[in-house]
Amino acid sequence: MSANRWGLILVVALLAAAGTWFKWFKPVPPAPPTPIEAIADPAPPPPPPDYPVPGAAPEAPALPTIADSDSSFGKALIGLPGAAPIEAWLIPDMLIRRIVVTIDNLPRDRVAVKLRPLKPVAGEFLVDASKLGYTIGVANASRYNSVVSLLAAISDDALVALYFRWYPLFQQAYRELGYPQGKFNNRVVEVLDHLIATPEISEPVPLLRPKVHYEYAEPAQETASAGRKLLWRIGREHRLAVIAKLKSLRARIVVGAAPAAAP
Repeated sequence: MSANRWGLILVVALLAAAGTWFKWFKPVPPAPPTPIEAIADPAPPPPPPDYPVPGAAPEAPALPTIADSDSSFGKALIGLPGAAPIEAWLIPDMLIRRIVVTIDNLPRDRVAVKLRPLKPVAGEFLVDASKLGYTIGVANASRYNSVVSLLAAISDDALVALYFRWYPLFQQAYRELGYPQGKFNNRVVEVLDHLIATPEISEPVPLLRPKVHYEYAEPAQETASAGRKLLWRIGREHRLAVIAKLKSLRARIVVGAAPAAAP
């Protein structure tokens, strides 16, 4: 057999072998890529609740400017049913601004003492000492008897009506604090909710005195807001009375109830 013929046979054999290899070892085509689902952007948080304030009655007289409001607002506040004794407690200058600053501060770690609208209660903070350490004094709650009784005596309906009547000035003072788009009534409800949710704590309340001032021994209490610390300091009985009052006021503010015309 000629060399050419052997060459042709060899080529045919090689092609056959190649065909067999391809049959048995044919590469598996890559699977199509799994489509990657687009990751949706997280949903934006819901807008905070909005609590609109009822507008003033058409026949209501115009309010003074906030700079000239101290005398007339103070008289209106003192004239509320049950509120006459508050006159002895009021710091009469910048009254609306003081109220707004203090309300805004209550959920924070401290209140601007120099801008409080009320004078402090009389007497020193009372502490009981023992071999185990310090606790808030059993007699300390009595220092707040007068102010808590006064708060309870003021008509809720009349107080909320007064607030709504003078709301434009409260709103102005709030925006002057640095909230140009803020709504003071929304902040009021937020602060009320914070105070109403104040946790109950066991009494007597343990204290530490690392330096001059006393501190709450429990870290969660010491780092709590100024408003909650105050509610713990006045004692359980007063605290429950104040929180009940705050719940009543909140209900009226949220509903927008102002059944009585404010002075």
